[in-house]
Amino acid sequence: MNSFIQDLPKVELHLHIEGTLEPELLFDLAKRNQIQIPFSSPEELREAYQFSDLQSFLDIYYQGANVLQTEQDFYDLTWAYLLRCQQDKVIHTEIFFDPQTHTERGIAFETVINGIHSALLDAKQQLGITSELIMCFLRHLSEEDAFKTLEQALPFKDKIIAVAWILPKLVTRQRSSPECLPKQSKKVS
Repeated sequence: MNSFIQDLPKVELHLHIEGTLEPELLFDLAKRNQIQIPFSSPEELREAYQFSDLQSFLDIYYQGANVLQTEQDFYDLTWAYLLRCQQDKVIHTEIFFDPQTHTERGIAFETVINGIHSALLDAKQQLGITSELIMCFLRHLSEEDAFKTLEQALPFKDKIIAVAWILPKLVTRQRSSPECLPKQSKKVS
């Protein structure tokens, strides 16, 4: 039964690409980009992947994101994930990406999306894996930051199938109400 399930074609519908960064690739990218990381080996980092709560996951997530600097880095991250998809018989994947994680660090939006998208195109051609790209906004950043990111995405809208807007838990006077979001979204479409 196990091999039967393993051999079935699969679809992955919700995956954040930055969360797929494996320890070995993280170390390779850190070395390539001359970035210090607080682990002495991929094995030590893998041990730290035993998360006890959301914050422990996020701490490593952001340390990992710091090694992603160039278009090639984003390509390599995405390609490594797609090779695992091929091994697992995933034939279609819908990938979330968090551009604000990178633009906040001074990485250009186009660096992020071009690297990811190039790997997706290569995977379709070389591996037969189809994909879609979904842009996310980080909930701890302001609504203004989200709309700035949305504007940065407009030249690349042919590469993005959807946008995931996660509202903060509480809408305060300083933030717009959910009712106004479609109106504001129309301004940039």
